[in-house]
Amino acid sequence: MKRRNGKVKFWMVLATINIAAMIYPINLYIGAQDNDDRGFSRLILLGAVFLLGITDIVSALVAYLQ
Repeated sequence: MKRRNGKVKFWMVLATINIAAMIYPINLYIGAQDNDDRGFSRLILLGAVFLLGITDIVSALVAYLQ
């Protein structure tokens, strides 16, 4: 039972970090004024999603292989 509690805590922390990390790129995209700003903010948003996806996969693998 203790092992399951640790996994739930892991996923909650991971989700919180993901949400916190996506706040700035989303706000940047929403606040873009012209097409150049929107294009740049789209690149930042996609880069953040890509990097978070990689780190999520690696951290999940490390957590489940321990």
